[in-house]
Amino acid sequence: MATSRIGKGPILAGAILACGAGLVAGSAGRADAAGSAHVRIKNIDFSPHKLVIKQGTTVRWTFEDAATPHNVTSRGRAKFRSSPSKQSGSYSVKFTKPGTYRYVCTIHFNMKGTIVVK
Repeated sequence: MATSRIGKGPILAGAILACGAGLVAGSAGRADAAGSAHVRIKNIDFSPHKLVIKQGTTVRWTFEDAATPHNVTSRGRAKFRSSPSKQSGSYSVKFTKPGTYRYVCTIHFNMKGTIVVK
C-alpha cells in the first residue's frame, strides 16, 4: 500500500500496516474519531463518493474489484499523488491541508469522488 501526505513537507510513500476503522456506506461520509476514513472501490464505483474530513485525516482506498484494475488519480487544483493501477490491496493519503480534492479512476472516467478537508 502506498501512502502520501498532502500539505507542508514532502510527499511520503511507504507501507502502512494498520488498517483502522472506516466508512463504507452512503454517498457522503465523515472520518472516524481515530483520524482515518475509508473508501471502497468495488463494482466499478467509489463508495462513498464524497468524504468530509478534518485536517490530518488519512483516507484509505481499498481495491475490491478483483477482476478489474482501478486507480485513484487527483484532478483539479488541489492535488495528491495518484495511486498505481491495482485490483486488490489499498492506497492511503494523509490530508494535512484544507481544501476540496477531486479524484477519478482514469481507467473508468465515470468513477469520481471528492474529499473535502476542513
